[in-house]
Amino acid sequence: MSYSTYIYQKNPQIFQYGDAALPPGGPTGIAPPTFTMFKLITATTSTERVPLNVYQIGFAVFGGGGNGSNANGAGGGGGGFAFGVLDVTPGQILPTLTVGAQGGTSSVGTLLSATGGTNASGATPGVGGAGTAASGVRLSQTASGGAAGSANGSGGGGAGSFYGTGGTTEAGSGSGGGAAGPLGIGGTNSGGGGGLGGAGGSNNAGGGTAGASVSAFGGQGFGAVGGNSTIGNAGAAQPSSKNLFISFFEKTLNGAGGGAAGNGGSGGGGGPRGNGGFAGGGGGAVSANNFGGVGGPFGGGAGVNNGGGGGNGGIAGGGGGAATAGTGGTGGVGIIVMYYTEGY
Repeated sequence: MSYSTYIYQKNPQIFQYGDAALPPGGPTGIAPPTFTMFKLITATTSTERVPLNVYQIGFAVFGGGGNGSNANGAGGGGGGFAFGVLDVTPGQILPTLTVGAQGGTSSVGTLLSATGGTNASGATPGVGGAGTAASGVRLSQTASGGAAGSANGSGGGGAGSFYGTGGTTEAGSGSGGGAAGPLGIGGTNSGGGGGLGGAGGSNNAGGGTAGASVSAFGGQGFGAVGGNSTIGNAGAAQPSSKNLFISFFEKTLNGAGGGAAGNGGSGGGGGPRGNGGFAGGGGGAVSANNFGGVGGPFGGGAGVNNGGGGGNGGIAGGGGGAATAGTGGTGGVGIIVMYYTEGY
């Protein structure tokens, strides 16, 4: 009775999944080898229809990120994550797709839900949201968002994702934001942002998809070179013909971490004051009047130690906190990504 709560109408026949045969040309219950198309749902809708020649859709659901606090404040938590595949028919109206605002819950009807990360409250850091999937949703997976560090001016947590629990941030003021994976820990003390495969360094560069920041260089990507903190350049991203959202689903993001003030490549964290790449955390800031780096989509914004403002979180990422002065960063809003392939 996997889908007995959803009744779909196809001319005069009514098909109730789990209780009757699937419609002609319908899904086989076997997921496609890969999804080749996607659509971003950025606003709540109850009128979304299944595209032509599509019989199953994978829904990736992300809750909104929590806000960072103002002066003497901590960072916000990252949004939760849920994924699952639903059998559908072309032209069918989908269940209501709810997209959470900052810190809010996103959902696909009653089947998939991802709560938002909580806002920091003064020096109390935000915690990550959680994902849930109803029984009967195929290939379901869930992950929690990352928590912010406990110190004032810590970075925001990364969103939960296909890579697992969102990255956290260290306890130091001015720490980098977390990435959208458990290894993406932001570095301390004006450190780099977390990358999907490694942590950002303290007073150093951002983590990459293939490793943590090392010495004066950002972490390596898979075939991509990390940025140099002395020069302050960006981390490279290995060329790919695939869209970043498809690579995100396949867990093949491959960018390196940025150097000082350098941005991260896809999946890499920014160096101090640099922005995170796609799913990477922003780099921290310690000097007066500097701002923490902005998290890439699904990455947390960085904290700031002295005078400036915390960086904003990317989509579903937590905002960075501000320590001695300044304004905390804003957490990102939620999103739903519909993955599908024609003919499946």
